[in-house]
Order: sequence, then structure tokens, then C-alpha cells
Amino acid sequence: MQTDLWSQFGDLAALSPRILATVTSHNADGTSSITTAEGAQGRAMGQLGDTIPYNVWVQAGRVLELAPNLPIVEATV
Repeated sequence: MQTDLWSQFGDLAALSPRILATVTSHNADGTSSITTAEGAQGRAMGQLGDTIPYNVWVQAGRVLELAPNLPIVEATV
């Protein structure tokens, strides 16, 4: 068990983040073309929904699950 809090925080931050993205198309190779809320575009392994566009959670280049279609609010703290 680690007792150094900074080291424990570093372990958490090193994990691949879970990203909210919108699937914009399905590709023949089993991937989905995605766009993040910030506007970045890419591909992720997996296809979940039938009706495009739909929101998904993506982690480490893989589509994890469907995400709710809710408005996004950005706040600066």
C-alpha cells in the first residue's frame, strides 16, 4: 500500500482518460469516426448504435458504451 499521496495521484492521472465523443460515421473495418466536444476528430474501435449521430464514451481508442445525449456546459474555475 502506497503512503505517498503525490505518488497515488500520479497513478490516477496516468490512466487513459474516458472521453465523450459523437460518432459521425461507421467504417467498413469495424471502427467509428468520432468527433470530441473540443472538435478533435479520430477513429475508435467498435460500433454501437444504428442511428448516426450518437454519443459514446471512448477510452484507449475503443468505444466503451453509449453516452447520454445531453447538452455540454463548459465552466472555467
